[in-house]
Amino acid sequence: MKSKNRLQRMLIITYSYFFIIIALIAAFSLFLLNEQILNYFAGITHENDTVLTETVNSMEGQDIQNHEQDFYKMLLQTLLLFLSLLMIAVYIFGKWTASRLTTPLRSIADGIQDIARGQYNKRLKFKASYELAQIQDDFNTMAEKLERIKKEKQHLEENKQRMLVDLSHDLKTPITTIRGYVEAMELGLINEDDRRQRVLRLISDKAELLSILIDDIFALSKLDSPQYPFNFQIADIAEFTREIAAEYYEVFAEKNFIFQFDIPKGEIKFPFNYTWLYRAISNILSNALKYNPPGTIVQLKLSTTIEGIEMYIQDDGVGIPPAIKDNIFDAFVRGDQSRKSDGGTGLGLAIAKQVIEKHGGTITLTSNGGTNFNLFLPKNALAFN
Repeated sequence: MKSKNRLQRMLIITYSYFFIIIALIAAFSLFLLNEQILNYFAGITHENDTVLTETVNSMEGQDIQNHEQDFYKMLLQTLLLFLSLLMIAVYIFGKWTASRLTTPLRSIADGIQDIARGQYNKRLKFKASYELAQIQDDFNTMAEKLERIKKEKQHLEENKQRMLVDLSHDLKTPITTIRGYVEAMELGLINEDDRRQRVLRLISDKAELLSILIDDIFALSKLDSPQYPFNFQIADIAEFTREIAAEYYEVFAEKNFIFQFDIPKGEIKFPFNYTWLYRAISNILSNALKYNPPGTIVQLKLSTTIEGIEMYIQDDGVGIPPAIKDNIFDAFVRGDQSRKSDGGTGLGLAIAKQVIEKHGGTITLTSNGGTNFNLFLPKNALAFN
């Protein structure tokens, strides 16, 4: 990893070299000027080796003027040489500094403009000192996050549109059925008592489905709201799990399911929301009952770890279709694409996921010759509320 303040040291070293080069150019120019002056005066001295000062004092009139012109000419030549070498040095150091500073800064500025235009897939890639390299890393990290947020937003918008379509369909279907049977009864098309009873029972079932759907939508909207109070209470989660197992034992037995559970006998004090956690686990168990054939083995297991609580809800049924496995926790996704349809709302697992995440936990699914849900609740669940 590059050391900190390397940019500062690089600039100090660069300018030090630059001033050294300027000093060497100046010294070289002065040396050439001195040599020219000495050679000039050596050429105009008398053959009897008269000293330079006497020669100068003997110069009068036009000779002195000519010598002055020659001197200024030599001085101008030396100055032009100095300026030429200085310009070459400035150009070389400018190009080198640009490659180390200006080019990275230009890349950063272009990257910022790309981000401002919404091109979040742009990444910076240049070699530079620690400070600029750190800016590059931070910029790329920011761009990755923005790109991920954009994709998630797009995914949410797509889900929202799909949810509206599914919601419209799920509300319209039972309402259409109810209206059709009510109109038939009003027109006197259903006169037999047995048939009338069947129709009334069907209308009641459809009305109950509508009530459940509306209740699930309301529940999901509450869980989505950050302002909704999600309260915890410290209670015996082992006893809580035993109560759920006792309630569903008879339900599974009536449908010829084999229900097994493994729950610690002792007391396990743990902070959780009783009502919502019950609903989450109940939704998963109800799905196992809805979408699997008789004879399926359903297991409920509770265990403790150093980090928190783990719950396993497993069955050896038909499993989850691969087509919906990746978005099984999205709203209105149903397993009845390859299973029998019994009018589920398609919101049960979405609610379960929201509840577990409200506890600061995670819910994962594996489906390979069956369905396995793994629910994890951390011990510091109160910190997530």
